[in-house]
Amino acid sequence: MKSGKLKRNFWLTAEIECMLNLINEVRLSQGSAHTATTHNTFTQIASKMKRHGFPNKSPTQVRRKWFQMKSAYLCYKKGNVDRLFLIPEKFRSVIAQFVENGSKTRRSSTTTQPTTERKLQPQLVKPKSAVSTFLALLKQNNNLLNVEFNTLEASLLSYEQRCQAMRDYNIMKYMTS
Repeated sequence: MKSGKLKRNFWLTAEIECMLNLINEVRLSQGSAHTATTHNTFTQIASKMKRHGFPNKSPTQVRRKWFQMKSAYLCYKKGNVDRLFLIPEKFRSVIAQFVENGSKTRRSSTTTQPTTERKLQPQLVKPKSAVSTFLALLKQNNNLLNVEFNTLEASLLSYEQRCQAMRDYNIMKYMTS
């Protein structure tokens, strides 16, 4: 697709959804998380996206979008919450599932069996003390904070989804005018 440099690589929600569905389809057909990131795979996905009515995405753009969202999720897991906003809320769970399934596949093939090592370690008995009482109260407060955080996060994500829909509408309006 060397017909000219694209001005900006805008992605609509429908394009992202189509791309993720096709990536999932390729992963299921290939049976491995590793093979879904080859150049040939992104070429297939771009051509299938054209057949699904999204002709403006090259294999390079598809690859970049995939790795941008994957990288944003991995940075979020490491504590960089700001990067999570690079992934539209609607697709965060899908990206998380792709990344987690891929990492589990890689981990399970390289890990050794730690069960014998754990059996050899002595079991420590924790006495009841002021520290354990404090930790129990801390855990209870942490649970309350998590409930409040989840409520706030749900409302923020709902707001973000509405904003994303408005951005998509405005982009489409701008592109058609």
